[in-house]
Amino acid sequence: MKKLITHAYVITVDEAFTIIHDGAVCYENDRILEVGDTADLTAKYPDAAITDAAGKALMPGLINTHLHSGLIRGTAEDLPVWEWIALHVDPKHRVLQPDDAYIAARVCYSESLLAGTTTVVDMYRYMHRCADAVAETGIRAILTPYVGDRVGYEYFESVDDNEKLYLERHGDADGRINVWFGMEHIVYTSLESFRRVARLAEKYDTGIHTHGEESIQMVNMIRAKYGCAPIQEFFNRGILGPKTLIAHCCWITPYEIEILRSTGASIAHCPVSNMKLASGICPVPAALEAGVAVGLGSDGVKENNNLDIFEEMKFAALLQKIGSLNARAMPAEDVIRIATSIGARAIGMQDELGSLEAGKKADMVLLNLDKPHMSPVLFGKYENVVPNIVYSANGADVHTVIVNGETRVENHQLINVDMEEMLGQYQRHTEALIARREPFIPDHVSIEDVIV
Repeated sequence: MKKLITHAYVITVDEAFTIIHDGAVCYENDRILEVGDTADLTAKYPDAAITDAAGKALMPGLINTHLHSGLIRGTAEDLPVWEWIALHVDPKHRVLQPDDAYIAARVCYSESLLAGTTTVVDMYRYMHRCADAVAETGIRAILTPYVGDRVGYEYFESVDDNEKLYLERHGDADGRINVWFGMEHIVYTSLESFRRVARLAEKYDTGIHTHGEESIQMVNMIRAKYGCAPIQEFFNRGILGPKTLIAHCCWITPYEIEILRSTGASIAHCPVSNMKLASGICPVPAALEAGVAVGLGSDGVKENNNLDIFEEMKFAALLQKIGSLNARAMPAEDVIRIATSIGARAIGMQDELGSLEAGKKADMVLLNLDKPHMSPVLFGKYENVVPNIVYSANGADVHTVIVNGETRVENHQLINVDMEEMLGQYQRHTEALIARREPFIPDHVSIEDVIV
């Protein structure tokens, strides 16, 4: 049955960034049929089921290009990134169990949907259980397991585990699950595994996701160990290409940006996490100007501490402005693009996602405009809805979320999710995980402890 959303402020995020003040979108099954004026589409589709979206903005679903599902939100605070990893994160991974991964993913995907994110790139553990959570919540996900096999990190997933996940779950959940190859980090994963992943990704025509550098200390250590910059080392290991997504990239040089551009690799920019961990600033405007696709990422709940991409949009803009002392850096339209259309290009899905256009997937978000912090709504010379979405909106303003043509959030509520039961499980699993982790927390760490 055809469905029609009418009387919305439609932000298409097409190439021209077309905005329709009294706009409508008609969709059927999982595809958008047409975008246009409400009067035209209601006349053309008289039998469509209508949703009146007066007082709301309609925009493409947000894309989170770097997420770690997790359970230890608010327990690993106020530390530099390398110390934070050694004291809190890696000991947690040593004791993580498959059911922990499932409940973590279930909560994180639910949180994402409620805040208007329709697609996530999740790097986590035991991702066959994360795939179960994708199927249940209705989100769209790229699953990229943590792979680590260097001495001391063998408790992470193996390349064999990753290949098995691809063979069993890629294309599952009505096509909403994509499986990529994911490697934790240069210092966690052997050269042999990098090269094998490059071969397998080519064999299966799928993507690769890994961490670029966050801290300047780690950049310097990698330069000392390998004799080159981190992005150059990725190139040397054979993983860079049009289906490669590198998270963070806080300290990349113009030379490294050129490597990314020439190979077609993309960046997942995580401004809140990078600020919180005092990591650095990814040079997003320079990367975009060079033609590198940059998407927005929340990173995980342990380092953000939420998964609100609307919040991420605001901080992405502010971080570039203060970092460059240039108030014109990262205007609001550009920020919305990296959260949607350019983010879709960063994950190789620009033909399917990221804008409201005929033929694309029906992944859409309705956002309330009738709230004090979103008022006034102005048109003409001082039209302000787009800047207000970037600088004023937050995930709590999301009214409706549609993924693959199916409504997953309606009137700010998840459909078919027992929130009390889910959060109760989350509480119990977190408490048990923290207790199991305690014997593995080191008394003292230095940055050399994380270099293999």
